[in-house]
Amino acid sequence: MKKWVKNNLWIFGIIIVISAIIFFFGNKRSLDTEFNNGSKIKIENLSKNQIENLSKLCKVWGFAKYYDQEVVSGNINWDYELFRVMPDILNEKNPDKVNKILYDWIKKQGNIKENPIEKSETEEVALKRNIDWINDKNYLGKDLSDLLIKMSSTNILDRKNAYVSFDDESIYSNFENEKPYINMKFDDSGYKLLSLFRYWNIIEYYYPYRDIIGENWDEVLKEFIPKFIKGNDKLDYELKISELTSKIHDAHAWVLDEDKTLDKYWGNKYAPVEFTLVDDKIVISKILPKYAKDCQLKRGDIVLKLNGEDINKIIKDKSKYISLTRKEAIVNCLQKYLFRASDDSVKFTIERDGKELTKNVKYYSDQSMFDTKEPSHKILDKDIVYINPGQLAEGEIDKIMKKSMDKKGIIVDLRYYPSYPIMDSLSNYLYEKPVDFVKISFADRQIPGEFITFENFKMGIENKNYYKGKVVILIDERSQSQSEYTTMALRKSPNATVVGSDSIGSDGDVAFIPLPGMVKTTISGLGIYNIDGSQTQRVGIKPNIYVKPTIQSIKEGKDEILQKAIDVINN
Repeated sequence: MKKWVKNNLWIFGIIIVISAIIFFFGNKRSLDTEFNNGSKIKIENLSKNQIENLSKLCKVWGFAKYYDQEVVSGNINWDYELFRVMPDILNEKNPDKVNKILYDWIKKQGNIKENPIEKSETEEVALKRNIDWINDKNYLGKDLSDLLIKMSSTNILDRKNAYVSFDDESIYSNFENEKPYINMKFDDSGYKLLSLFRYWNIIEYYYPYRDIIGENWDEVLKEFIPKFIKGNDKLDYELKISELTSKIHDAHAWVLDEDKTLDKYWGNKYAPVEFTLVDDKIVISKILPKYAKDCQLKRGDIVLKLNGEDINKIIKDKSKYISLTRKEAIVNCLQKYLFRASDDSVKFTIERDGKELTKNVKYYSDQSMFDTKEPSHKILDKDIVYINPGQLAEGEIDKIMKKSMDKKGIIVDLRYYPSYPIMDSLSNYLYEKPVDFVKISFADRQIPGEFITFENFKMGIENKNYYKGKVVILIDERSQSQSEYTTMALRKSPNATVVGSDSIGSDGDVAFIPLPGMVKTTISGLGIYNIDGSQTQRVGIKPNIYVKPTIQSIKEGKDEILQKAIDVINN
């Protein structure tokens, strides 16, 4: 073996050279190391003029990031180019000279080759790109505007080395080429602004619901530029990111970090309860069995204060850092944040039976208390099958349905998040033939900022022996993502009825975005629409029969939504 290796060293040499060539010409971005140890940019305060300049820089930098051929090919470290031009932009007060700096900076990256695009006949534009600003010559100056307009027609299909890449035949946008910069210093203004600019532009070009976030995204940028330069520690930085993500109003927007900085901020102890919202009141809906014996609260208690602070103020303060689809959608999004602290106990001021009481409630660091075990299915009224998707073992739905084909009715409780995707297997039993049930939009890889759809997605198979009984699907605000998608899949089946209240309105697979400082955040990566093209995001799935629990029914332990489902099947 040693002799063979010695005699064939030339083969290893060729392999090394070829690998080097592939690396060098395939992606030169990593060869730029100038700012590996810091951006060298420190900002104490910003004038209004500097905020305007940085806002323009962010927009131009982001546009070129996704449209410039050299950047998309991986030949330029566009993060480090930002650090190179930023000092000049900060120091220049004349708008015309700012435009000239940006023009020269973009122009030197290389020649721009326009490329016409061919559209598929089945392709439909769900969301047009938002680039009218590049035509504004008063804002950009003629030279820069003309350059960006020309760049807007590059239409690059090969994006394997781009900051946003795509696998072959995949509809998912991939952000893994974004560097996490694990050694980022939290007093480094350049890197903090890079984080803001990266996130802002990903939402601008690769968020399917950009048009319905309900915020002026340009104004959000100007608001957060001065916010991001303040503070010198990791917690402050991550709270700013959390606050920024709340502006897209997507319940899929979370902030994750490996050292759990935010978890420490929120506290690692929880009250052993769940709550719901009834008539704008926070009502205790469940006492978790593991610690029920020592809990001073009861079902139906209305929470007024925590440690003497008004509950509505606490909700407002915490909601600043939590992305809510809509203001009242707090039950799901705040379930594990509202009654959370670092203390061993918290004083609850409650209303019970018309009287105001104060109870000392123990908090526990045991998150397993939320993992309550219940049957995956059971028989109700002798002839009705109740299915709890959150408790299913993988593949169990087939066993349940094979035993249930002669039953009068089936209830699928999608107030619980499915333990595994059941929409395909369950639909195969419920449909006589395939039926259109959803439209899905995804990023057009050639045109950043544009989202497209093709044919409607179908559910079900040809099945003459499909289930003939009634099907009732239960939803409420706890129904999110896979629960919502499954509801959309099942509700088109014959004899199906949806009972409950509006789902949360946050659907589409989750996409992960790396940010500097080893932080990740998430968004809904695909657009999910009803067959007629109407929105589900921030709207939710609407029930056929609207039912909301009352305080009295919660107090008595009655499930009004489930009872209505039983009535629908029996009548």
